[in-house]
Amino acid sequence: MATATTPDRAMNYAFVLGGVTGVIFGIILLIRQEEALSLLAVLLGLWWLIHGAFMVFAVFVDNTDAGWKLAIGVLGMIAGILVLANPTETVNLFQGLFGVYLGVLGILIGLVGFLGAFRGGGVGAAVFGAVSVLIGLLILFNAEFTTTLLITLFAALLLINGVVGIYMGLQAR
Repeated sequence: MATATTPDRAMNYAFVLGGVTGVIFGIILLIRQEEALSLLAVLLGLWWLIHGAFMVFAVFVDNTDAGWKLAIGVLGMIAGILVLANPTETVNLFQGLFGVYLGVLGILIGLVGFLGAFRGGGVGAAVFGAVSVLIGLLILFNAEFTTTLLITLFAALLLINGVVGIYMGLQAR
C-alpha cells in the first residue's frame, strides 16, 4: 500500500480544515443569524474601507485611470465607514433591498413567461408566468422571510459542503 506524499497530506488536511470551517459557519448561521449577518456586514465594511484606501493610494503609484481609481476608492471608503458605523441598520437595509430585488425579478420573469405564452409558448409558459409572478409578489411583500429562508438554505449548504469536505479529506488519507 502506497503512502501519501506530503503535498497529498496537505491537501487532505485542507479538505478537513475547510470542511470543519464550513460546518462551524453553517451552525453559526443557523443558530445566530442576526449576529452572523452583523459580523458579515462589519467584514464587508472593512473590506470596502481597506479596498477604497488602496485604490486611492494606487492613484499615486500609477495614475492610469486615476479618475476611476479615485472615484472607486472614495466611494469604497465612504461605504465602508457607513457600514461600520451602522452594521445592524446595514443588515436591515440589505434584507429589505434584497427582498425587493428578488420580488421584482420574480414578477418580471413571470411577465416574460406570460408574454411567451401569448407568443405561442402554450399553457406551460402561462403557468410558469403565473407561478413566477405569485412568488415574486410573495417575496416582495415578505422580504424578511425570504432573506431568512435564503440564509437558512446557505447555512444548510455550508453544513453539507463541510461534511463532504471532512469525508473527502479523511477518506483520501
